[in-house]
Amino acid sequence: MKGPPRRASAKRVAKSVADQASVAVLIHPSQFPGAIDEAFRESLRSRRMNHKFHYDTPKQALRWLRVHEAFSPARQDPSCLVAYDDATLAAARALGQGDIDVISLGCGGGQKELGLLRALRTLNPARHVRYIPTDVSVSLTLVARDAALADGFAAQDCEPVVLDLARAEDWGQALQSVLWPGVQRVVTFFGMMPNFSPTEVLPRLAGLLGPKGVLLVSANLAPGKNYAAGVTKILPLYDNPLTDEWLFSVLADLGVEQSDGRMEFRIARCPDGSGLLRVEADFVFGKATALRYGGKEWRCQKGERFGLFFSYRHTPARVKKLFARHRLVVQSQWLNAAGDEGVFLIEA
Repeated sequence: MKGPPRRASAKRVAKSVADQASVAVLIHPSQFPGAIDEAFRESLRSRRMNHKFHYDTPKQALRWLRVHEAFSPARQDPSCLVAYDDATLAAARALGQGDIDVISLGCGGGQKELGLLRALRTLNPARHVRYIPTDVSVSLTLVARDAALADGFAAQDCEPVVLDLARAEDWGQALQSVLWPGVQRVVTFFGMMPNFSPTEVLPRLAGLLGPKGVLLVSANLAPGKNYAAGVTKILPLYDNPLTDEWLFSVLADLGVEQSDGRMEFRIARCPDGSGLLRVEADFVFGKATALRYGGKEWRCQKGERFGLFFSYRHTPARVKKLFARHRLVVQSQWLNAAGDEGVFLIEA
């Protein structure tokens, strides 16, 4: 089945490891150098680090991979992988027979989306499927693209986009140049819910989904029947030397020494009143310290906190309630055996 005509776009060239050919990558203005610089300076002014800067350098990425390998259910729990496979197959079956835009928000390496791309091709080989992996990292969008191509996906139907979701307020508008009008959309939002306030992210997801769209979301969960006790139970997944090392590296690049303070992990309430709890990681300065970036200093006083990271924990019931506020209905859910990660199929 032939899809709508392609839109013309400027060529932004990056090198693909998979086929060693030139690849057009769309760079959204939220990831232009000036925007990146301003986002980092705002992090320093507000003493709240934008999460994207924890993945900015090869050193940070390698440290994050060690944390991911050691503590992520997707790496440690086979039942978690089964949940993702079952969810992507169900999503493919829930879609119509027409053309599909698969939009992966925060694609990372793109491994979780492969099951969805396979299922869509298998269920209707005549359907035209396009894959739009998006991330703040050029490298990660290309890794996701390469993974899809290695699995048999057509290179001409993959359009990587580099986009800072936190700074782009209208995701539909940000992706407008690569989306086909009138084509049904399936949006994946894997591993992203923990790092966004619900009041910030859910209206943007609803706006992007469009009529008859399908959304696949994963959420970190608090296991057990007691929500607060469940969040306390998973705290060691964050409060450990590997995570400490990874999160501190962004401050080390600013001239901060470990001896200048201490890392503190704690459980706190969501500041926007959603009722959610989240794990927060702050660096608490034990003495006056200067952060140096771009020829300027930001002075932190003794006892001052610098927020480095937060991660929301949900329950299945809370996920349903939050999405219902934006007229998004959870149709099905799949949980891992431990009950600390879930995948949810949501329709507009």
